[in-house]
Amino acid sequence: MKILESQNALLSNYEVYQHIVDLRKRNKTQNRRVPGNAHHIMTEVISYLRTQPSPLAKQDETQAYSAEAISRLLERLREANLPSELTKGEVLSILNLRPTNSAVLSTAIEDMEERFTEDEQNRIVDIIVEVLGRDDPEGQEEGADGEGEAMEEDVVPSIENGH
Repeated sequence: MKILESQNALLSNYEVYQHIVDLRKRNKTQNRRVPGNAHHIMTEVISYLRTQPSPLAKQDETQAYSAEAISRLLERLREANLPSELTKGEVLSILNLRPTNSAVLSTAIEDMEERFTEDEQNRIVDIIVEVLGRDDPEGQEEGADGEGEAMEEDVVPSIENGH
């Protein structure tokens, strides 16, 4: 077998998820039997994509991801007039991670602090949350529940911390 034309397109987790779900539905309606190893791989991929912290974990309930939502996200990011264009890889990482704060966004965007001001970073996060939603309840992000204060009270006396 000779490959005549290679494909170099990147797929988001949502596109892979949707393809497998559609393929399973089509096989079921046509009563097609899927080879055991293919069935196992599809089951494992779906299981992985539906496990927290994946943004697709609650996709069946929220329907936050769709072709329209992805198009709307790209359009809104384009309309934001950011001083630096996001690369395809960065947009793909944003789709796969659905960052809800600038700390997570920095893992998706290379040199984010040098390329975007804090206001621009917050605007990007706001656009993502507005279009794709969020799974975590408002205000329940890390450190927002006061656990840091409780940790200091529970410090065990030792030589290292001077107690």
